[in-house]
Amino acid sequence: VLGSAEQARVKIKAYFNELRENLNRQEMAALAAVDTHIREKLCSLRQQQEDMAVLMAQINSVCHQCEATLQQDDPKIMLAKPEVSHLLDTLQKQQQQFMDLADQIALEPTIPITFTKDNRVHIGPKIEMRVVTLGLDGAGKTSILFKLKQNEFIPTIPTIGFNVETVEYKNFKFTIWDVGGQHKIRPLWRHYYFNTQAVIYVVDSSNRERLDEAQSELVKLVQEKELKEASLLIFANKQDIDKCVTIEEITEQFGLLKLCCNRSWHLQACDGKSGQGLADGLEWLSRQMVAAGAPELA
Repeated sequence: VLGSAEQARVKIKAYFNELRENLNRQEMAALAAVDTHIREKLCSLRQQQEDMAVLMAQINSVCHQCEATLQQDDPKIMLAKPEVSHLLDTLQKQQQQFMDLADQIALEPTIPITFTKDNRVHIGPKIEMRVVTLGLDGAGKTSILFKLKQNEFIPTIPTIGFNVETVEYKNFKFTIWDVGGQHKIRPLWRHYYFNTQAVIYVVDSSNRERLDEAQSELVKLVQEKELKEASLLIFANKQDIDKCVTIEEITEQFGLLKLCCNRSWHLQACDGKSGQGLADGLEWLSRQMVAAGAPELA
């Protein structure tokens, strides 16, 4: 018993030591990201200051030319009218450029930082998220992608390779990789897993004959080590079709409660044609990104 107790203590210490090491690495990565942002911002400000100095010199030069022209005799001033007009136009353009630079050089009092659940730090008004969309061929992955991107339904042909689009939702920017689902392409899915923060798995709920195949591929996905921290959004697509499988049936047939018990997951009914349910899926996905109660760095 004592040996078992000691082994348990050793395991606990090793586990929390690993957690601390991971947190330290994540903290260093976050601080490095902030330092890089500050350096880039300072370099940008220095360049803008130099540009403003050049513009000021150009404006002063034009002003001196105008003043010298206006001090001439009236006949010469009349002859110089085209030149004066050109100088004034140049001056107006330079003043506008100066004002634009002045607006750009204004510093915000805070650095906009958001902490994610995987302890990454995002700097800027938009939180970026890498998403991979997977599923069997014909499930409607590409149609959903273009519905999200362009808000229109586009009938598509089977994807050979991949599509990638950026979809903005509220203060999130999703980079969505849509990978073909044909059987011969599926071994290539793993090449898209690196740094993936979420997986959208699309199921054709109107095709009961392929549900076992879809479930089998999902089982393989959740077992991938590179995706163990990724949130899983399952779209039960084509819910507009009569006699389609309900989300309750998919939950039971796929064994989702057991299969996904150790990860963040959500099953969303949707219709890729009308777009119904797609925004609800993105809303859930966005909530998985941001750490609850994470402080903002001023």
